Amino acid sequence: MKKNNRYHILLCISLVAVISLSACAMGPLRKADPNNPIKTVAVLPMVNQTNDVEAPQYVRAEFDKRIPNYFYSNKPMKDTDQLLKDQMGVTLGAQLDMTTPQKLGELLGVDGVIYGTLMNFDTQITGFLNVKKVRAKFKLVNTKTGETVWQNGIGIKSETKAGGIGSALSLAGGIKEATQKEEIPWVTIESKSQESFGGALLGAVADKAVSKVLKAPLKVETNEMLNRVIITLPVGPVSR
Repeated sequence: MKKNNRYHILLCISLVAVISLSACAMGPLRKADPNNPIKTVAVLPMVNQTNDVEAPQYVRAEFDKRIPNYFYSNKPMKDTDQLLKDQMGVTLGAQLDMTTPQKLGELLGVDGVIYGTLMNFDTQITGFLNVKKVRAKFKLVNTKTGETVWQNGIGIKSETKAGGIGSALSLAGGIKEATQKEEIPWVTIESKSQESFGGALLGAVADKAVSKVLKAPLKVETNEMLNRVIITLPVGPVSR
């Protein structure tokens, strides 16, 4: 009997922990804001400042998944893309400058549009210092007024160093970034070390290959970046 009681207590504790972690991942528990005039939104194609042609769509889709958690009704991305292509000839985020938020709102039938710029999305492998970097910024614009009602951005990176050389390179990189006074700041979420150059190199190459096969490039860094960015997004009026 005592064993069963102990088991049930442990089970309850585990369930509470899982629920708490899930809530943290989704952001603070908030209620819909009926005073927010933006009910429907469309996440637009992102401006791509990286060398990865597939990354903007991946990051955009991951951002789009989070929208309903903030009490907005989001227009399906495929519908957004089809209308932009057919009616405006727009297929890339960089082409959105050719139009206005008001015209986009009228075309897409939404109260707000979310612009995004992907600034970094890469894995730098040297063996001595291997770094994964994802950095982006977003803004929500009211399509009735053209007003930017929210904007946020952050860069996330994780690194693996090989001995003292990797640490020295990491320090040099940190000094360089600090002196550049980046518009969108960097946050290092993980910094680990491996004793050998070969081990660090092989590990980084293998990790990159697996990520490519699973079609989940820089998943950890992307999720961390998006969770930190969207946490400040004002809640919408759509009650659930």
